[in-house]
Amino acid sequence: MSNRKGWWQICLAVVLLVLGVLLSLQFRTQRLLASSLEFQKTEDLVAMWKKLSAKRLELQEEVGQLEEQLQALSTGYGQSDEAQAALTKELVRIKNHLGLTPVKGPGITVTFTGDAPLLAQDLVDVVNELWVSGAEAVAINEHRITASTFIGDKEEGRNLYLTVNGQKLLYPIVVKAIGDPQTLEKGLTFTGGLLDNLSTLFNIRPDIKRHEELQLPASVPSGFKYARPVKEEPKEATGK
Repeated sequence: MSNRKGWWQICLAVVLLVLGVLLSLQFRTQRLLASSLEFQKTEDLVAMWKKLSAKRLELQEEVGQLEEQLQALSTGYGQSDEAQAALTKELVRIKNHLGLTPVKGPGITVTFTGDAPLLAQDLVDVVNELWVSGAEAVAINEHRITASTFIGDKEEGRNLYLTVNGQKLLYPIVVKAIGDPQTLEKGLTFTGGLLDNLSTLFNIRPDIKRHEELQLPASVPSGFKYARPVKEEPKEATGK
């Protein structure tokens, strides 16, 4: 019984942590996307705003559902094995959402060759545009992109190279995204959009291909160095 109780507490902590991750991921996406909007047309900005608002509402609804599930699981714990089965299923879904398991499905690849003057911010913009367009999973050169992924650049002599979580990216740089291929491609290529601006302003023209099935690796788990879950104090019962 003690093992089951310990397993329950660990799983409960994971689900609570995910509630924060879902919201921080949405905030980070909106913050990074805002830096690339100066070249967008008004009608395109309106369309992006509507998509982001819809995504925010979707995440809020999902958080609410998770909280309801937690309440139900907490109430039903110890009464039957249904609570354990439900929580196990939820943990599998959470692992997929956080990139902790390999996934496969239809999608697109966006390939940048070595002659493209690509900057880290350009790569961030591409990833964010894919998320906004409905991508369910994204990877760059076999690096799975999650809420904690950092895309940057480093100097090597007189050369500047791009990195993912500090690891050097070699060309060709291939961005893989799983989702509806047509929708993902349109999200990148509409007139006045991200790739249209990159082509016009910087002569960056990546090769985009649709695929019936792509396979993306799991992310490499990285533990928190400073952050840790906060244990909630039990509420005192009040009575009249």
